[in-house]
Amino acid sequence: MTYKVVLVDDESLILKSLKKIINWQAFDCEVAGTANDGRGAVSLIKEIQPEIVITDICMPEMNGLDLLKEVQTFQARPEVILLSGYNEFEYAKEGLQNNAFDYILKPIDHDELEECIRRVIVKYKDEKKKEYEYRKHLIHEALTLGDNKLSHVKDDRTYIITSLELNKPSVNDEQQLREWSSKERDDLLSEIFFYKFERTRYVIVYAHLKANVEFVTQVKSEMQELGERINALVKIAVGKEVMGISNLSLSYQQTSKLLESASFLKMNIISEDDIRNEYHSQYSPDAAIKKAQSYLKENFTKEIGIESVSEEVDLSVSYFSVLFKQKTGVTFLEYVTNLRIEHACILLKTTDLKTYEIANMVGYNDQRYFSQVFKKRLQVTPSQYRKSD
Repeated sequence: MTYKVVLVDDESLILKSLKKIINWQAFDCEVAGTANDGRGAVSLIKEIQPEIVITDICMPEMNGLDLLKEVQTFQARPEVILLSGYNEFEYAKEGLQNNAFDYILKPIDHDELEECIRRVIVKYKDEKKKEYEYRKHLIHEALTLGDNKLSHVKDDRTYIITSLELNKPSVNDEQQLREWSSKERDDLLSEIFFYKFERTRYVIVYAHLKANVEFVTQVKSEMQELGERINALVKIAVGKEVMGISNLSLSYQQTSKLLESASFLKMNIISEDDIRNEYHSQYSPDAAIKKAQSYLKENFTKEIGIESVSEEVDLSVSYFSVLFKQKTGVTFLEYVTNLRIEHACILLKTTDLKTYEIANMVGYNDQRYFSQVFKKRLQVTPSQYRKSD
């Protein structure tokens, strides 16, 4: 991270000296702007939102103390270092009482100023580390306990969850994953949180401060690169983009289902968009299953297979098979069998039709096979069921 600095002094020579003499790059800093008085500095600070402001106390129109008090009202408050003459010592003390980080006496000792800047950076890094660890804990709670536990947390970040499945991961594989998660990235991927959930299952949570159309693309690109680096990495699921920490479990649950689908679809990296693009279905997953169920209710008495139904809803057999179980809780075959047996029960109780006739009417050409399936389902034969109360 590069820390932005704004310099404020009514003496142009001092501004030029501070810009040149201090090795800003060594502190991961850059001078993002300068101002000659406090009033001009206020608008500049609002625009740039620097992490550090170094300002003289004695300036026309708005002095450094008034500037300090003004920035305390900002949502993003910078750390303020005051530059003070010996005859302004009382002002410097007042500045500390108003949350100035520190003050430097004039003439400026550049070593002293550099040490002060270093302490500001250390403070920022410590605060960021504490905030990161706290948010990592909250995210873990969201993933393991569910959304309701964190509904009170205000958070407008955008999140994407990726779940990774490894085949017999080694210590080196896990170390590579941890190093990958901790490496520095650009502003697009502002934060990454790494978790180990099972022996072979890992979760990486990407967080970004603002929604960005390139966010998902960037995450998938990273996952592609990661998959090429780690040989043991066999499946990666990229969840949907969600807003706020209270919606994280939605994305996490989706990745778990996508990992199941990945094996059937023979995809190493899978997302909802990948499935949609792969099969070009005109239906959403929910609509596809509803249409399939309606189609089965109208046609279960015929010889019908999963191939014809998946074709009806414009999905591949493998994907439809996984999706059907996810949405209904049973396999395609179990669903069809349940429909047929339920209808057979009605016919057995309300008609005098022979068992072989009923078998044919509900889609079974072989009466013996029908009787076997019936008994397995209800623990009685069709004849016994007919005679029961």
